[in-house]
This record gives sequence, structure tokens and C-alpha cells, in this order.
Amino acid sequence: MGQFSKPWDELTIADNFIFCKVMENERICMGVLETLLGISVGHIEYLKTENSLENFYDSRGIRLDVYVKDADRIFNIEMQTGNYDDMLLRARYYLSSSDVATTKRRTKFKDIRETYILFICKDDPFGEGIPRYTKISKFLETDRISYDDKSRNVFYNCSAWEKEGNPEVRGVLKFIYGLKPDSSLALEMDEAASLAKQKSELEDEYMYFSDILEDEKEEAREIGLAEGRAKGLKEGLAEGRAKGFAEGRMEGHAEGHAEGHAEGLETGRHQQKIESAKTAISLGLSEQQVVAISGLSPEEIRKLIVN
Repeated sequence: MGQFSKPWDELTIADNFIFCKVMENERICMGVLETLLGISVGHIEYLKTENSLENFYDSRGIRLDVYVKDADRIFNIEMQTGNYDDMLLRARYYLSSSDVATTKRRTKFKDIRETYILFICKDDPFGEGIPRYTKISKFLETDRISYDDKSRNVFYNCSAWEKEGNPEVRGVLKFIYGLKPDSSLALEMDEAASLAKQKSELEDEYMYFSDILEDEKEEAREIGLAEGRAKGLKEGLAEGRAKGFAEGRMEGHAEGHAEGHAEGLETGRHQQKIESAKTAISLGLSEQQVVAISGLSPEEIRKLIVN
């Protein structure tokens, strides 16, 4: 089920809409970053939810759930409840898009900001049953040289919350997975989510997007039906022509075969009459007798006698 597809009353912190509203609270946002990444975030300079990055007019834009900057780093937090197949490639693209969007023309490469891409997955994205997957880059040939391009990719699996050793991290994962909150940060997130769901203006906003989604689905369905009818008509005409052509060839072949067969039979019968007439003539029978035996006309008999 996609975003804006669920009824308002069924939304939880694991749904993007509620998660983004909760993360607009700077204190909670900093708490989530510090807890799940194990770092210290001194001050947030920029916090934006549902942030779009459009770097070039002809390139693919991205829409980030939570986009945060502090003095030296950039953070992108994504809530993911399904469709894990292309997540590694998404993480790569989010990182590169963020680099392009935040790097000025005269920025030196050594000054590119450290960037964290954090995916919070309700279920296991990679199937190993562990609560956290951290991507690192290294050289294949040696471990003695550090490979640090300032990119950090972390993927959390909330379904494995019981295996998480840090109680604060475990509490956040457990709460996002759908269970009762039992840590200080999880309780604060739960309270913020409850307050968000009590705001009628947020419900109106959610329903507005839900209606737009339904309209887009209906429009897409109508377009699909129209395209399907047009394609079906085109294919039907082509199939009808091909079938008619094939049937015409078959009928023509059958008629030709029958006609040829009939002509062959008639030619064979006539040749048999000629042979009978020649035999009768060689026996010295009269013209009248030869006509009676062979069935040929008197004129045909006279030609055979002359020849």
C-alpha cells in the first residue's frame, strides 16, 4: 500500500506522512540522528521534510523524506516500509544528487560535506535478520589504506529490534515496527505522532493528497483503457487482415487444387478414349464401330485414321 492510500485513522509513525510531521520537531530529529547514527549533532542549520532536489531540467529529481544540515554534514533520513529491491541504488543516487545540490562551482573537493543516507526499514531489506546494515567502502587489494569518501550509508531493520543491544536504538526500532514505546525517545515520538493525528488541518492535508492520488489513479486508468482499446483495435484489425489473407490463400489453394484435379481427370479420360480408338482402328473395325467403342466423335476418329 503506497503513501496516501491508507485511511487516516490507521496511520502510524512508519507511514511517511506522520513520520515527516514528527521529524519536523528539531529536538526529535536530532535525537533520531544521534541515536541511530551514534554521533553528536550540535545544531541543525536546515531541516526540511518532503524536500525535492531538481539539479538539472532533464535529470531525474528526488523527493527526500527528511533532509537535514548541520555545520559540516548533511543527513537524509528515509522511512521505508516496502520495495527494498533498488534501495542500494537509491542510496547511491540520493548521495550524488545531494552532492551536486550542495556543492558550489568553486568548492574544493576536499571541502565536500560528509553525508549520511539513513534508511529506516520496517522489515528486513537484505534478509540477514540483523537490526543494522552499515555500508563501508574499501580497497579490494589491501585493508591497510583507509578509504573514506565522507559518504555514510546505514540501513536499519526494525523487525530485528530484539537483537539490538543499545536500549535507546532498540526502543526506536520497536516503536517504528508497531509495538508499544518503552524508551524516552520512542515515547517522545509517540506523543508527537498522536498530536499530529489530532490536528484537523493535517488530516485535511493528508486527505487532499489522497484525493489527488485517487484522481491520478482514475486518470491513469482511463488513459490505460483508451490506450488498451486503441491497441486492441489495431491488433484486431491486423489479426483480421492476416487471418483473412491466410483463409483466402487456403481457399484459393483448395479451389485451384480441385480444379486442377478435375482437369487432370478429364484429360486422362480423353487420352483413354484415344487409346481405345487406336486399338479398334488397328483391328480393322469400321468407323461406326470405333465411335461406339471409344466414345470419340467421327471427326476425331478420322483424324486418328489419317495420322
